[in-house]
Order: sequence, then C-alpha cells, then structure tokens
Amino acid sequence: MYFIKKFIDPKNILVIEIWTYKVKIACCQYKNNEITVLWYAEQRQEQTNIIAWEIASIEWVWESINACLEKLYKEIEVIPKEIIINIASNLVFSFATKLNYTRGSKNDKIDISELDNIIWKIEKQALKKAKLQINKQTWYNDVDTKLITSTITDLQIDWLKVVNPIWFVWENVELSVLNVFIPASRYNILTSLARNLSKKIDSIIPVEISIPKLFEKSNYAFEDVLFINVWFNKTSFILQKKWVIMWFSKIDIWINELIKYIKSKHSQITTIEILKKLDDENSFIEEKKQFLSIWEEWLYISLKDLLPNILIPTNICMLGEWNYNFLKNWLNPETLAKNNMHCIKKFNFIENEFEYKDLIKGKTDFIKNNNLSLVSMILAWNEISSQKTNIVVKIINNFLKKNT
Repeated sequence: MYFIKKFIDPKNILVIEIWTYKVKIACCQYKNNEITVLWYAEQRQEQTNIIAWEIASIEWVWESINACLEKLYKEIEVIPKEIIINIASNLVFSFATKLNYTRGSKNDKIDISELDNIIWKIEKQALKKAKLQINKQTWYNDVDTKLITSTITDLQIDWLKVVNPIWFVWENVELSVLNVFIPASRYNILTSLARNLSKKIDSIIPVEISIPKLFEKSNYAFEDVLFINVWFNKTSFILQKKWVIMWFSKIDIWINELIKYIKSKHSQITTIEILKKLDDENSFIEEKKQFLSIWEEWLYISLKDLLPNILIPTNICMLGEWNYNFLKNWLNPETLAKNNMHCIKKFNFIENEFEYKDLIKGKTDFIKNNNLSLVSMILAWNEISSQKTNIVVKIINNFLKKNT
C-alpha cells in the first residue's frame, strides 16, 4: 500500500453502506489527506430487502437509499454525484498471486513504459489464474465475474522490497497481487442502483478490504494481524501482514445460527434475551459448545487457505456488533492446536481503542462500534485517493479500467 503526501483538490463524495436492517450514508469531504464528515443519516429497511446478504429487490433498496438522501437534500446545497458503496453479497472472491519476471536488459534503468508492460503482463497472468480458480469453485466463467479491485501486496527487485522501481537497475522482479472479484450479476445490481440514484460509482469497497484501515494510525499498523469480523449471519477472516491485506475469506455462519439453535432448545426465550446472556459463562453452555465445534471446522478450513503454513498471527482483532467474550475465551492456541494450527505465543486480542476519531473531523457522533464498517470505508477511500499519484497505482488503475 503506497502513500504520497501531496496537496489534493477538495472532493465531496457519498459513502453508502447497505446492510440487512439499515442503509447508512455519510457525505464526506476529502482535502489534503484530511477527512471531514459533512452529514450522516441512516434509514431502516425491511428485512425482505436483503435476504441472506443478497439484495432481493433493487427497487426497495433504492427507496431506502432515496429516503436517506431526502434528509441530506435538506442539509447540503451541493449534492455529490460520486458514491462509494459496499458490496452486499456473500460472493466476493479474493485471489493472491505471486509471479516473477526477468528483464531482457538487466543493465538499463527501468522506465515507465517497461514498468507498464511488466505489470500488465503479470496482471493478465494473475487474472487468468484467478478466473480459472473461480470457475472450479463456482462454475462462473469469464463473463460472469467482474474484477473490482487489484492491489500490489509486494514488489521486489532482485529480492529488495521497493515501492517504486523507476530508475532502479535490476534483473528480476517479483510481484504479488491481490485481485478481488464479484459476480457480474451483483455488479449490475450496484450499477442499476447508481443509475436510479443519478450517481456514478467511484469505488466498490468490500468490508474485508476496508476493515484493516481502522488501524492505520495504531501501533498495529505494521504488525501481522488476523481480523475476525463477526456479523449476524457471516464471519470474515482477513489476514494483514506488514500493513498489507494478503488474503480474506468468509463463511456464512455466525450468531443467527447459534440463536436458532438456542431457540430450538428454549422456545420461550427471545433473541434479545439470548444476546444479553451469551457472555454469561453459566448460560447456554451446551448450546455454545455444540455451535463452536461446528464453527471450529469452518475456521480451520478458512485459515488453512489464508495461512498455508498454519502459523497464526498472535494479534487477533475481533470486530462486530457484540462483544463475544465467550468466543475470545474459547479461541486460544491450545484449542486450535487440535487442528494442527499453531502460533508462537498466547493470542493478543486487540481492543477497539484505535483513535479513528482523530482521523475524521466534522459530524462524528455516528462513530460507534456498530458503524465501524462504514468508518472503515471512509478511511479506505482516503487511501485510494492519496495513492493516485503513485506510478504503480496509476498503472494498476488503468488495467482495472480496461479489464472490468
């Protein structure tokens, strides 16, 4: 991830987050790497709008967003035309690829033209590999998927890590790329929403890409961290190594499945009562034990892909709308060692003490635990905009425009 300090013209943009129960929108101004929230609003929507984390009715979701924007029209004179939006879908695929390239003329300094040619060749190989893998997993073919973001996770010349290889003299380049895809049908849903709102999509940002941005000013920014993002009916696992998102995976199981299981055993109890008692050591002991035995299998499958050497980072960050202390108590090296997953010392659970409020100015009252994914999207776009002067990022962005 590359950062360039430069004076950037002010830009206002709408950050839209679509989840099952609510639509949340922040109108943000980005200026010289400073973020100011000009306005924030949210709108409850019917559960039938989103079913199993998929948009079930474009019209109804559009109505929820429009109702939210109606509040904005009363507060802001000039409404931004560009939007950042999350992808409300379980079908988000990430593929990491490491490729080598050997130059024909190792004694000449590399120029922009050669770098452009190298990155395009490597990206095309990475794209081909990823789409073959998606086809094996899902039967989606080339035209069924869209590449929505591509990130250089590592760039080395003759085994020296660099940010920008221009003017270096070298023979071998090793490039690691993380490509993120969504089904074309989901991409078309988002573009339809944008058209109906008379807006242009600037970026589609999956929460798995944005969440680590909450730590960009913390002591853990350059640490290896495993993020476990637990929501109502899914869990995301995100691997960060030295400030770079290397990989992510998700499973469609979490708190809703546990609630259903508890209700099957205790028919008179309400969902609210269950949530209040989950962290009580003496409540639902057998139900939690049974649920965690199932979740453990999915955890192992995901981490096996994320961490081929099965060495787990000792820094664990758990995010979500609940504390889940019972999960933290269960998640320890001894438990995971049963599945041949190991770490070098006891886990350090990172608390939500990062100073993201120092990074965002203006109307920040909305910043709380259940809005962290929206906050992370706001921070992620700030990085995207600040990267645009980097030559490597420019080439990647050009590749994206030509291949999506």
